[in-house]
Amino acid sequence: MLSVAALYLMHMQGASMDFKELERNIVTNRPAAEAMVRKHILADELLKGANPREQGTRVLFAVDAGPGKHTVTLANKGKTMIHLAQMGESTLYIALQDFYSGDAYLLDYQVDGKTLRGGLQVEVYDPNPFTLAPPGGRKGELRDMGEWKSSIYSGTTRKWYIYLPPNLDALKEYPVLIATDAQWDRDWIANGLENCAREGLIPQTVGVFIEPGQNNPGTYSNRSAEYDALSPKYTEFLLTEILPQVEKVVKLSKDPAKRALTGMSSGGICSFTACWERPDQFGVALSFIGSFANIASGASKREGGHNYPFLIRKNEKKPIRVFLQDGDNDLNNDHGSWWLGNLQMESALKYKGYDHVWVPGKGFHNTKHARRVFDKALSWWLNPAK
Repeated sequence: MLSVAALYLMHMQGASMDFKELERNIVTNRPAAEAMVRKHILADELLKGANPREQGTRVLFAVDAGPGKHTVTLANKGKTMIHLAQMGESTLYIALQDFYSGDAYLLDYQVDGKTLRGGLQVEVYDPNPFTLAPPGGRKGELRDMGEWKSSIYSGTTRKWYIYLPPNLDALKEYPVLIATDAQWDRDWIANGLENCAREGLIPQTVGVFIEPGQNNPGTYSNRSAEYDALSPKYTEFLLTEILPQVEKVVKLSKDPAKRALTGMSSGGICSFTACWERPDQFGVALSFIGSFANIASGASKREGGHNYPFLIRKNEKKPIRVFLQDGDNDLNNDHGSWWLGNLQMESALKYKGYDHVWVPGKGFHNTKHARRVFDKALSWWLNPAK
């Protein structure tokens, strides 16, 4: 098993300052604590209330409250939760707070009872070494495949990448994980594939990482059209354009059970859609904070992914497996409630008897929980008997 302790300080989330040294200075040398904070956080940010800095389950909060003595706190739903300490006679107030792994709160900075800045998302987890850079560096190759001009999505281009495990066997057929939103998530997912294979949780697995299409460079303007629509088009894109190119480099398993898709948010629903449309080709969807909401509402205003729970119930059971993760602080807007959409999905899958896993949490619309449980998702996919 990989050592969390060995990698912890190398891969802290947020600021790079030494929190242990900062904690000592808060107690014994507050001017030094102030100097540490001001070195890492800009003055303008401190004046409005700094964004939380996270290192594992420990979080730094800091505010420059101005001259004089003040009462500076963090409130959750109107109730005081954390008190910040003044750094000597300084205008700077600091708190280092420990949370439990999986905690998520929406906090407001308050100075003398008045809200200075509200809506700060705090969501923390113990570091997961499986999604961090492998010890000694990655031995497999994350190959840049350049720019792909699609004919399925006419007028769009996209960057894409392949992760090739170390010591590639030209005669072997490998499981394959196809991941959306390569512009954001390719590195940590590739880390997950290599670390889990190193530790024997999964066999060596190929990764295919694809950015959403662009009509204009840097905009990812075709993302919703590709990911959110209840359509076989993205599956056709994979089968006729991308995977034949991958097969020129490495052989892929033809067993749908060893061909999975994963994605976050709209990428999550996209992973499910590919399996739903072509279960003969793709057998497993790993969806994180999936957008099972009415984003692709269309002209009728009712064509979006919120329909999936009812389509699952009304159609014959398909030979696919589904991993779902979401947090009860996820988005809630005019497209729908992400949390409710995922609850409906889980209920429908359970009702219909699908092999599925539901991982609820308290989190917001981000990949933090996904990274924490990614090794478990991969193991569940490729070692279903365990």
